[in-house]
Amino acid sequence: MKRDIILTLTLIILGLQSIYPNNNIRISLLTCSSGQESYESWGHSAIRIIDDDNSCDITYNFGLFNFNAPNFYLKFIQGKLKYQLGIQNTNDFINSYLREDRQVVEQKLNISAESKKRIIEKLENLYKPENRFYYYNFVGKNCTTELRDLIFSNVNTDFNNKPTSKSARIIISEYLTGQPWTKFGINLIMGSKVDRGINTYNSMFLPDYLSIELGKINYNGKSLVLNEELFNLKKTSYKKQPFLLDPTFIFIVLAFVVLFNTSSKLQVMIFILMGIIGLLVMSISVFSHHLELKNNFNLLWCNPLYLISAILLITKSHIKVQMYLSILLLSLIISTVIVWIAELQSFENGFLPIALILIIYNLRIVKTGLNFGYSSSRVLVSR
Repeated sequence: MKRDIILTLTLIILGLQSIYPNNNIRISLLTCSSGQESYESWGHSAIRIIDDDNSCDITYNFGLFNFNAPNFYLKFIQGKLKYQLGIQNTNDFINSYLREDRQVVEQKLNISAESKKRIIEKLENLYKPENRFYYYNFVGKNCTTELRDLIFSNVNTDFNNKPTSKSARIIISEYLTGQPWTKFGINLIMGSKVDRGINTYNSMFLPDYLSIELGKINYNGKSLVLNEELFNLKKTSYKKQPFLLDPTFIFIVLAFVVLFNTSSKLQVMIFILMGIIGLLVMSISVFSHHLELKNNFNLLWCNPLYLISAILLITKSHIKVQMYLSILLLSLIISTVIVWIAELQSFENGFLPIALILIIYNLRIVKTGLNFGYSSSRVLVSR
């Protein structure tokens, strides 16, 4: 670690201080493929600067964070986790990905000396202690969007920004096909804002999309990407989860169990679980600074009201209140379907068997309430 710090400082002092008088500078985009950890699913981006005259080869990395920071996951969900810009020796950077069997694609940029100068000046300014930290936002501000903005604001290209047929949710989900539970959880906490159509520029919040679009762009009549070099021919592949462990399949099986099982204990357990998850989703939506987690219509069907219903079931009291509460919950499930059909927000397919389970249970409560009301009226008449 000490050797790396000394090397980095040496590269900065000897390399970057004399970079402007020297035109023999090369700038490349580095795109790293997905890794095994969930947070590595979407890959990574960095920018490489080579100054042959000064034997300087460094990589600017906007994706550094402290995994040991207090309340790491809470801060991440709240949008209060600080990422930072760091400088690494390029060989160390690339080798760290190769050791994990992850691809690294280098795209050498065909840009003018003036554009290179502006990019380097901007990077130097961003690396200042007062500027190097920023609040991470998955779609709006991350390691890739920082590079996207850096390149497009300092290089005049023929880039044609136009609408795409995708939303941020679709793009995010593309990388989670081998992780169905992760995909289900992420789509559960993301709100309707990620279902809006996005343009080409905004789609470049993920590394692959930035890399692909740069390959399509021309600069001064020539391709912006001079050439590409691939480090490591194979990509990390996720072990496909058994079909029996897929959340949709599990929820379908549970729906059949519920259909033929009248156990009140199972109903109470499911209602408590739904209420706790609903409370968690609501807290995330309300208290997080991430705009992607706001306006979440999942709260229509997955909400804390199920905790109240569970308490009423346990105490076997206020049957009429239970009935009216279940009617409300049924109407919220129907509203969810309307939201889905109207394309205001997309939902995981696993929602359908869950909705069926909740409909069955709430209809049973309504039926019990109606029967109770009928029995009570018979008693009054007989008196």
